[in-house]
Amino acid sequence: MSADPGSTGAPAAQAQPPLAAGRRRLLVGAAAAAALLALAMALAIALFDINRYKPEIEAAVRTHSGRTLHLNGDLALSFFPRLAVDLPASRLSARDSEAEFLSFSSARMEVALLPLLWQEVVIESLQLREARATMTLPDKHSSAGEMDEVSSGASGSSGSSVASADAAVPATTAAANRETRWEIEHLLLSDAALTVHNAVNGKTIVLSAIHLETGRLAAKTQLPLGLTAQVALMSQPEVLGEIEVTARVDIDMSAARPALAASDFKLGFTGRRDGHDRQPWRAALSARHLSHQGETFSAAQVEVSVQTDGEPATDAWTFAASAEEIAFDGQLLSLPRFDAEIAREDPRLPGGQARLPLSGALTLDTRHERASLQLAAQGSDARFEASIELTNFAQPEVGFDLQADRLNLDAYLPLAQPVAGKAAAGAKPAAAAPTAGSEPGQARPGRAALPILRTAAAAPTPRPAPASAAASAAAEPAFDLAGLHTLRLDGQLQIAQLQAGGIEATAVHARVHSADGRATLAPLSARLYGGQADGELTLAAQNTHGATGQGQGQGQGQGPQLSMKLALNDVDFGALARAALGRSDLAGRGNVDLALSSSGQSRAELTRAAQGTAGFALREVALVGIDLADVLGQVKDILNAGGSQSGRIDTSRVTRLSHLSGTVKLAAGVARNDDLDGAVAKLALGGYGQFDLLSSELDYTLRVMMAANPDESSKLLRALEGLPIPVHISGPADELRYSISLSDVAADVLRRHSDDIGAALVDEAERFFDRLFGGKKK
Repeated sequence: MSADPGSTGAPAAQAQPPLAAGRRRLLVGAAAAAALLALAMALAIALFDINRYKPEIEAAVRTHSGRTLHLNGDLALSFFPRLAVDLPASRLSARDSEAEFLSFSSARMEVALLPLLWQEVVIESLQLREARATMTLPDKHSSAGEMDEVSSGASGSSGSSVASADAAVPATTAAANRETRWEIEHLLLSDAALTVHNAVNGKTIVLSAIHLETGRLAAKTQLPLGLTAQVALMSQPEVLGEIEVTARVDIDMSAARPALAASDFKLGFTGRRDGHDRQPWRAALSARHLSHQGETFSAAQVEVSVQTDGEPATDAWTFAASAEEIAFDGQLLSLPRFDAEIAREDPRLPGGQARLPLSGALTLDTRHERASLQLAAQGSDARFEASIELTNFAQPEVGFDLQADRLNLDAYLPLAQPVAGKAAAGAKPAAAAPTAGSEPGQARPGRAALPILRTAAAAPTPRPAPASAAASAAAEPAFDLAGLHTLRLDGQLQIAQLQAGGIEATAVHARVHSADGRATLAPLSARLYGGQADGELTLAAQNTHGATGQGQGQGQGQGPQLSMKLALNDVDFGALARAALGRSDLAGRGNVDLALSSSGQSRAELTRAAQGTAGFALREVALVGIDLADVLGQVKDILNAGGSQSGRIDTSRVTRLSHLSGTVKLAAGVARNDDLDGAVAKLALGGYGQFDLLSSELDYTLRVMMAANPDESSKLLRALEGLPIPVHISGPADELRYSISLSDVAADVLRRHSDDIGAALVDEAERFFDRLFGGKKK
């Protein structure tokens, strides 16, 4: 009997419904189990109170870290969609102290559930809000305890650690294999702050508004890093600004020696000093590659730049440096070679800018606290080699040696030229100006009334500011020489050609020493405009030992102390004045001995408290701005005009003296002289008066006298011999005026020679002066 082929599929089709029903039952069972699991989890969450474990959590932290944890609120626990713990505002103390180390307003940690089954902790997100941390960098005297504290949990006693080193390696490896693996997929710090105290120098750095965001963190990973923060350096003055850090970071904590590396590292800073100038500046650090493993650190293709942004029409600085490699093995930092450049933009500089290329090398030995820096420059205005040695980082001791072929400081540090000096250099002769500018109410001189004195700036001092001296002094910032108390410096410099402040010198040699708040530049010597300069300079900070109580007079002992001794021998002072001050008021060669001292908190205070003496003896002198022959040659015209004349100083006249000497005494910022002695053919010169250094006001009287001549039998000559004709010069240094009064002179002549008085006296005077000074007899 044969089967019907068409009936073969029927039984199979009838068997499918039980299979489908089984699947449905399985799905229903799974759904029920899931529902029960969800219900169980919900019940567990509802019935489980994590806050009951707060005391145990705080106690565990105290036991294992020595720190106190305060959880100031309720903890929250959730299981779906992932395990998450929310922490309230919390505070963690420093080790074995109640001082705050870390605090935050809230935190949330989300952990993946399934990796926990195979002992992996995967933190999918870790967020800390308003975290606050405080750290102290100990000095070398207190760091031992800190280091013992850090290492106490990682090693046993020093004696047993060496003996069991080989045996500990397998155990360590096995423990590492059993160690729970971890990773953090995303780390976020928002509005965090970090305060770092440096116990060595007492300064504090505060990072605030920190925003840190990273990629995946794990024992071995690569991740992008981005950080922004505001920074404040609590110093004098304060430094305020913002920083930004970006890098690609490689972390390997699984190796025997954990390694940390970064590529394309960039750090930028923008900010300003919170001082009187508040000058903004920027800094940048970049490196192609950074690597740190154990105690070894290395960097490749490093570039550093610092730039100040000056206000319009003021200066701006830029410093840039680069190095191919930097190596540090935990004790020795080596920088075999670096190249740098200092650039400055300033309208007062030649061409408006200056550049100083540098090269050098640096070594830093942290174990022995030594550092060595070698510098070299081969610019057109600076060719030198310098070495700097530093020891004892806590209280640095610095030694240096500078050998220079040429150093032109004016190319990099220009000084503002005195306004009066510029005016003098470009002034045109104004012969008729004094006639038009005679004082009101006085008769104008006749045909011979040409100016007998003329200068644009007779006193070699800078032009004062328009504001009053008191206002200027109040506006000036106080000197800050606090660093001088801790500066210990010893070195020497030798410069073949030096230019500074317009002054050119050769064969410059000086020793520099600083200790205990007192710096000295001695001995100091140089060849200067055909002569020799020798001296010494001392600067002492406020309240330093020995700086006060030296009996230097009133005003000493307040603020920084300054003293100077200088001897100039056979120097061309005309060339010196033109170079230093841009003026030509005086020409002559000779000697000057100077001894000055002062003290004060500002330039104005130093000027007002200045005291000392200056003796000078010059030969072949040219007084620009006065013609003494005209002083006597115009006696008749002045007498006919009423006995007096006044006007502006004018530089069209020159008096050449065979010699000029005197002594200047300086006290309370005022220079006084009363023993001026000079000589010109047939005339003698004296004088007395004073000059206020702070206000730049001159008040001086020149006395022109006829020299005795036994060959001359003129009665008038005998009457005028030794009788001074006063020429009074007064006013601001760049607006000097003169006045001549012969009334007292005439009265004195009448008293001394009444028997010669008559109408013929004036006629004889005219004939005498015409004959004396080469005029035609009338």
